[in-house]
Amino acid sequence: MNSLLSRVRQTAPAEPWQSIPQPVPLLNVVAQPIAPGSSTIRYVSTGITQEAEALLSQIPAPLYICAFAGFGRSGKSYTASLMRYHITGNKDYKFVSAPGNVPITHGIDMMVFENPNGPGHVVFLDCEGGANHNQTALPFVIGLAARLAARIYVFERGCFTTAGLDTVMQVINMGHATTTGKSTNITQSVVLVENMTINQEIPNEDLLNDLLNEVDGDETTNRVRSLIKQKFSLEFNKLPFDMGENQIVHAEICKEMSNILLENLIPFEVGGLDGDGNLVVQMVNELISQIRGGGNRFNMITATEALVSNMASEAANTVWVEFVAKVRKAGNHPVQVNGRKHLRTIMREVEGIATASQNELEGFIARLEPAEAAVIGRQIWERNYHNFQADLRAAYQRKADELAKYSQWTDRVNRWMREIVIQIMTAIRQFIRFARFSATLILMSNYYMWKNGINLVTSMASGAVQGVFA
Repeated sequence: MNSLLSRVRQTAPAEPWQSIPQPVPLLNVVAQPIAPGSSTIRYVSTGITQEAEALLSQIPAPLYICAFAGFGRSGKSYTASLMRYHITGNKDYKFVSAPGNVPITHGIDMMVFENPNGPGHVVFLDCEGGANHNQTALPFVIGLAARLAARIYVFERGCFTTAGLDTVMQVINMGHATTTGKSTNITQSVVLVENMTINQEIPNEDLLNDLLNEVDGDETTNRVRSLIKQKFSLEFNKLPFDMGENQIVHAEICKEMSNILLENLIPFEVGGLDGDGNLVVQMVNELISQIRGGGNRFNMITATEALVSNMASEAANTVWVEFVAKVRKAGNHPVQVNGRKHLRTIMREVEGIATASQNELEGFIARLEPAEAAVIGRQIWERNYHNFQADLRAAYQRKADELAKYSQWTDRVNRWMREIVIQIMTAIRQFIRFARFSATLILMSNYYMWKNGINLVTSMASGAVQGVFA
């Protein structure tokens, strides 16, 4: 599976991802009027940024994505930067943060770094905080974080109260598709973080139990608490509020949070398989396309199905290109048919190559979920293979027709040559007969000439002798 994924979209990066300055904004968030000519604006995400796409497109699986969300001005960016420092051991990059009441993060900022404890990369998503001025974009920010991040740190200003649980409920609401009754791969682990010095002496477990106590509260509040405990693996951390006096304590807690994170890394998944950076880009674009008009509702199930279909299609096309290359190497491509090899032999050899390629594709597709969305991979392969076989038969038939025409012409020439040879041999035979007849005549003529000549000489000699003795 990983080998097949690694062969999909093999393109040379414009620049190595390590050279891209971080953090980078993940989303393009722009202010738009709610209607033409209106002075009321809303903040809308128009797509993934070029910097984020250039960075993510080079990151292979597995990816371990963590998000930092919650109330604005609660220390999310600062804590995320400090955790990254404890994980990587360097301070080369950090999220922008500053004291005051003006929010710094808009949309989602992102940093990527290598996992120091094994293969893969860790991705930090610093999300825009709640109670800021860009609230029209916040539902999408939380929903996207819920789909991408397996672990979310939810911050609240001061003590963590039931008000802070609203962000956790947003993760549930935006991360689940209510239309199908099914859930998809969304956040599995939630860490509740408060920044209040007064609770430093109380154990984190006790604070978490008090917060999620289903006895002290009205029916709605208790239902929220019960639902949160059912949906997530929960942790609790408290950071000191006064950074001046407790900076060392704050750093120690961040270090402990970093160690726990590395011990509980959960890979980013799409369709039941580990996803790479390219799938993150596709997921972001797919979700953005669902709220292109400025809405804040989207369906996680349909987004996952779209990505699974894309994965199956890309895998089918990749395997097909490699199959055609193998067939061409074996000399069995339709353009290579020359009639010297029988069609049955060609089809048998092609079928052997196709079986190996199809098994590799099937092993990949069979692991995708939902299975219905992955069917397109099989359909692409079957359509291509059917057309390829038809092209082979057509090419062989064309070559056979050409050979038949050549054979007819050859037969005609052979007939002509045979007739010419027969005529020549007949003439030779006639000439030989004539020669033999001529030789016979000559010999016979010579015989009578010699016979008569001898008789004449004999007669003359006899006459002479008789004349002498007379």
